Amino acid sequence: MAQPSLPTWPGRDLTEPADLRVGVRPGVPPVVEICGEIDILSARPLRDELLRVVRQHGPRLILDLRGVTFLGCAGVNVLLAMRRQARLEDGWVRGTQASPRARRTISLLGLQEAFGLSASVPA
Repeated sequence: MAQPSLPTWPGRDLTEPADLRVGVRPGVPPVVEICGEIDILSARPLRDELLRVVRQHGPRLILDLRGVTFLGCAGVNVLLAMRRQARLEDGWVRGTQASPRARRTISLLGLQEAFGLSASVPA
């Protein structure tokens, strides 16, 4: 049986994760800077990296989403799962700042309060 082919878009190889970068600024709590696209291909590597950060630094994280250029459903699910995991360990996950695209997705889903972001959506 033939494998279904993945859709293609100009300039994007959908068999490889999107340009996603995650950095950690140590502190109490640490700030996790996420840059790039958070989509179905990058969600799993992001989840793995966030779990590593929690194991290394504890269950209290601040997310800096200023560099997020796309936030899809899979990415939102990862962020919610990390929030849930942190809460199970008596911690939390909060946002400090978000790009207009990330903020819009979070706001449209009514999750501003869950991530500690203001309700306003930039134009």
